[in-house]
Amino acid sequence: MSYVFCVVVSLIGMLDFALSVECNPCKENWVLIFHATSGNGESVLNAWKARHNKCDIVSGICPCSISNGCLPPKAKLETFKPTTKTLRSPFIDYWDCLNINKVKFELNVQGDTVAFIEFDGRNSNFLNWFHNSRILNSSWTDVYKSQTYNFFSIDKETKFYRHFFINKSYGGCPQDFGWLAVKDSDNFSIACDWDKHSTFPQFLYSRNGKITRWNNMEFGKAEVLNIYVQMGY
Repeated sequence: MSYVFCVVVSLIGMLDFALSVECNPCKENWVLIFHATSGNGESVLNAWKARHNKCDIVSGICPCSISNGCLPPKAKLETFKPTTKTLRSPFIDYWDCLNINKVKFELNVQGDTVAFIEFDGRNSNFLNWFHNSRILNSSWTDVYKSQTYNFFSIDKETKFYRHFFINKSYGGCPQDFGWLAVKDSDNFSIACDWDKHSTFPQFLYSRNGKITRWNNMEFGKAEVLNIYVQMGY
């Protein structure tokens, strides 16, 4: 318990949060921990899982710069608009110590949110927070806990490079139905039309707040993927 407490205190210090006994100004704030741009050639899944080996946020020794794909503490979107690099916060490596309440997955086009899901982040890890059993709120009206899914996971459909994948059913390419797919590649022999793109990654989402038949090619393509956490202390 004392070790976890020390880690949390260190994290608060790095974030430079001004907390008080009377109130917690960060309780309702979302903290950006991951930022990816479509078409930059970097695998989103690989970036999400890649640890920052030289970062020790307990000791405070954590060289972190946008140039090496590290998302600095308290980073603001305007700080890294000029870069197309995928940026990952070292906080992800200390997920269990962050006392996370909620996680938000968000897609953006020209600065506007086009799709999102909020998850219950309590007692989660950096992979299992993305699951239908944890859904709190969604921009899709037909994405909810008791909906039927054949995939709702970050990394369970690696064969077809469909990551952060929310899908209802397979029936051969013309009968694939779903809501969300982060496409990191189409480098496999039986790619469907909806898998094929000129650049990667691509952030595919069903429009109009409901499911799509993927091969109809009526899905949207987001420009930016952001993941936020909301922490409680």
